[in-house]
Amino acid sequence: MSKTIKRISKNQLVALVIGGADVKINGNTFVNIETMTDASKELLKPKSNPFNGLQKFTVSNVQIFQNKNGSAYEAKVKRDLEKEGKNGDDFQLQPRTWGERIKNTPLVFHKGEFYLEVMFTGKVGDVKYFFEGKEIAKEKLTNYLRAKKEGNQGGLEKKVIIRTYKIESITAITIDKQKYVVM
Repeated sequence: MSKTIKRISKNQLVALVIGGADVKINGNTFVNIETMTDASKELLKPKSNPFNGLQKFTVSNVQIFQNKNGSAYEAKVKRDLEKEGKNGDDFQLQPRTWGERIKNTPLVFHKGEFYLEVMFTGKVGDVKYFFEGKEIAKEKLTNYLRAKKEGNQGGLEKKVIIRTYKIESITAITIDKQKYVVM
């Protein structure tokens, strides 16, 4: 049975992912997330780039996690290293370089703003780029986009991808088959 779409504010989204009354988030939860982000950091020479102001729309299946029993990211990397026949202890979790993770939530707080930390469950989802309000093919951007660089992760071949989205950039989230459109 399909649930109706609920419209929520950014503050209600924060309350929701903390574990709001109508959502049961405990430990690790699979969600679908839609985001519209400023893609200027992905550009080479962002100030002189002809695509300054580029936006990126992404729809992805991800996990949000509370880290009640330690870092879910660290545990995942170590498990995956062992699956690849490597020593999980070769990975040493480094401290966050920005923001403060809010205990027992998937949230990070930084400079007065909330961010949602997610772990991708497979490939990064559907991505569309927009410039001046119009969709632009990624092929037109290839000479202007930086190459992505993930951390070493103890020599892990299939990287565990973590992203931290500013709450302001989340346009929708689906939790337990309930879609919330963020206004």
